[in-house]
Amino acid sequence: MRLDMQQLFISRMPGLSSSEKGLISGHFPSLNDLLNINIFDIEYILNRKLIGVMFNSNALLYESERIANFITYSDIEVITFNSRNYPSLLKEIFNPPFLLYKKGGMLNNEIPAVAVVGTRNASEIALRAAYNLGIEISDYNLNMVSGLASGIDQAAHEGIVNRKGHTIAVLGNGIDFVYPKSNTVLGQKIVDLGGVLLSEYPPGTPPVKYNFPARNRIISGLSHAVVVVEAPEKSGALITAEFALDQGRDVYIHGSSLSSSKGAGCRRLLFEGADIINSLGDFMSFKEAV
Repeated sequence: MRLDMQQLFISRMPGLSSSEKGLISGHFPSLNDLLNINIFDIEYILNRKLIGVMFNSNALLYESERIANFITYSDIEVITFNSRNYPSLLKEIFNPPFLLYKKGGMLNNEIPAVAVVGTRNASEIALRAAYNLGIEISDYNLNMVSGLASGIDQAAHEGIVNRKGHTIAVLGNGIDFVYPKSNTVLGQKIVDLGGVLLSEYPPGTPPVKYNFPARNRIISGLSHAVVVVEAPEKSGALITAEFALDQGRDVYIHGSSLSSSKGAGCRRLLFEGADIINSLGDFMSFKEAV
């Protein structure tokens, strides 16, 4: 696989949004052009000051070459924003990833996707609901998107893997490992079945806390609808739901959350207008009624 070193170099430039990286890409079509610029050149193009940002071409080149060398000898694919393999639905969101690291099968833009998200510390009822949703999504021949975290994510992925369906797991760390480690085998099963592990973070990126809210915009961005199974207040799943609403996606809550002690966040979404489903069949009925 041929890597675009110019795109890889730009992806590692600190302090820039994805759209700003795209702007830099348009101004400097080759890696050699990039190696001769400084932070003042970047500020001039962006028409803003980069406060507190350190820019070192040699360090960026070294990091880009490290990533490229790792990818060359692995089964990881880099998908740039302008690639035809970049998910079209994801391009529609605010600040889409400048590039993606992928492991596994194809990202099929033609098959509708449903995200299933919820708390890591889920109740048994909610875990069973998420697992069943995974099974149903496979039975309807849809894609499922989640984050491969413990709890609801894991249960939903397990359900669809049980049916040998297609699922996309969006990671909040580098594409070279699964977090939490206990889901490593599940991640490999996803890949073996033609599913996808996806991340905007390069190999070696640790699962630091602030990566996960950013990761959630990708989960919703890849999906036509988001189902929140169980979520307390201040849950990451609510961040995903908020991104989904901002992106114009449909948001549903699973009925099992209504009486759950861990479902306060879902009840708030209900108050804000989310619809209730108890199975994927309910969701499909909603879609057919529109």
